[in-house]
Amino acid sequence: MDSFRQLLKFICGTCCCCCDYSESYLSINGRRYSIKKLLGESNFSFIYLVQQIGSVTASSTPRTNLYALKRIRCPFGNIESISGAMKEVDNYKRFQSPYIIHLVDSQVAQQRDGSKTVYILLPYFPLGSLQDSTSRNLLNGTFISEAECIRIVIGIARGLRCLHDPSARSQDAEQQQEHDAVSMSYSDEAAFLLEDTPLELDILSSANTINSNFYAHRDIKPSNILFSSDGLPVISNLGSCSKADLSINTGMQLTELQAWVSDHCTVAYTAPELLHITLNRSVDTKVDIWSLGCTCYFMLFGISPFEREEQISGASLKYAIGTGNFSFPSQDRYSEGLLKLITKCLQVNPAARPDINELLTLLQELQES
Repeated sequence: MDSFRQLLKFICGTCCCCCDYSESYLSINGRRYSIKKLLGESNFSFIYLVQQIGSVTASSTPRTNLYALKRIRCPFGNIESISGAMKEVDNYKRFQSPYIIHLVDSQVAQQRDGSKTVYILLPYFPLGSLQDSTSRNLLNGTFISEAECIRIVIGIARGLRCLHDPSARSQDAEQQQEHDAVSMSYSDEAAFLLEDTPLELDILSSANTINSNFYAHRDIKPSNILFSSDGLPVISNLGSCSKADLSINTGMQLTELQAWVSDHCTVAYTAPELLHITLNRSVDTKVDIWSLGCTCYFMLFGISPFEREEQISGASLKYAIGTGNFSFPSQDRYSEGLLKLITKCLQVNPAARPDINELLTLLQELQES
């Protein structure tokens, strides 16, 4: 609790909040929000549950006024960090799909020490994540049905299709290139610097303009799949999302990509071509197909396939992923067809995996069988 109070006091000192932590609030573009609790944190970001103040209408409820606020601290002089945060904001606006989380509001604040803080306001999902629901099944000794698993995977795949396939996006969303007034509240100097400061992975992106609008998430995993109030799976955390086609042609590019993967990807769900990067090799949307296969396996058995292999054989997690060695527990709840579909996704050779449209066709055939 003391650390939470300190965090709130830090926010209070930099975001027009009052000093009493029990009544802490902040203002984003003229709208006030009270901070309810800390939901999660990483190296440079915190996520809070917040509630909008003074927005109650005849049709609103306390739940409809709740949001998730992501606060990203960008150290002074680190243009790459502010660029990455603003790219994340752009991603929340770029992809218009019920299966992908969307932006509510955002703002960039200049701090006294010269650093910047990016605030990203997102919908709050009280039903939690796929990680949460699977953990509950484990605790209760229950299992997800095959039909429900397929329904969820189809929803995730539809979200990924919006990333992978430009034709699946609306033209209006694709043409939205400029920051609106909400996200342009940073200084003119910062805006000028960002114009010519590409994100790490943008430097590695293929020069092929035909594929320039193909994106990959690169961190699909159970905790990044949230459930809407009507039960739809929603892909979240677009901080790792960027142009899909990457080319690694120099030692410097290899080192940069390795560092990026270490910071943004989760090993147990990461495709072998990202974990074991080599020169003169390309990486594309098939990394998400691998991660989706791992996520589907986790839904069924409560553990990722290669973490289970690590437990069984004693091999290191990265080695198991690199060789593609995994197995299914003995069971009779799930069909051979579903297990074969997972196996198709977990091919070490990316070319042997289905693309997102092929995968959706296979899933729909399985659903109808």
